[in-house]
Amino acid sequence: MSEARVPRDAQRKRLYQAEHPLPSSPLPGLDACSGFADRVVGTLWWYARFPDHRLDGIPRLRPGHGARQAFYREDDDGPTITLPRRYRTKGVMLHELAHWAMSGDDDLPNHGRTFARLLLDITLEFCGPDRADLLTQSYREHKVSLGSPPRIGPDGRPRYGWDERLRLGRGETLAICHLGRGDTPIATTGVYEGKDRSGKVLRVRVGAAARPMRIPTNSVWDVRAAR
Repeated sequence: MSEARVPRDAQRKRLYQAEHPLPSSPLPGLDACSGFADRVVGTLWWYARFPDHRLDGIPRLRPGHGARQAFYREDDDGPTITLPRRYRTKGVMLHELAHWAMSGDDDLPNHGRTFARLLLDITLEFCGPDRADLLTQSYREHKVSLGSPPRIGPDGRPRYGWDERLRLGRGETLAICHLGRGDTPIATTGVYEGKDRSGKVLRVRVGAAARPMRIPTNSVWDVRAAR
């Protein structure tokens, strides 16, 4: 079995450059960083989007003596966030928590369109509209590509990444969740051949079918790599 391709993290530098000029909101020490993380992860907003990333699994914070930057990492004893002193801010904590939230999305770039969207949404929710507006403006200035808003599934849960998986997944076998007639949830697995000329319909070839299945783009609420 061949290993899954790791997507190129093409806009990592641009996203960092977009974040850098924003005003910081310092947190006085690791305890304050931990308390802020608990408040974020303990909200209904977070739980609605990431029900598998709960308070009992929140990353352990490391002081990062000698580290040049903050970073998220999965160690043998669980996930960690390394926070050198100068990076102990709300913005950095939200950035690293976003990495934790997407830790299972290894088919998406680490700082791609989906991450940029999540970072913007999480900034709006926990740092307010003024900072979110500044981040949006900085995204434009640094040409950061921004993913589409999450789509809400039949269970009421918003799901990120559907659009980026379609963008990266042409020719790949994808599991596409969408609504059929009467808003019936349907999961279609097949080779994604792209959109039609209008951009409003997905073409998905299921098995040995002579013609691809046509799925309205606006009916899609989740896309995953087929396992």
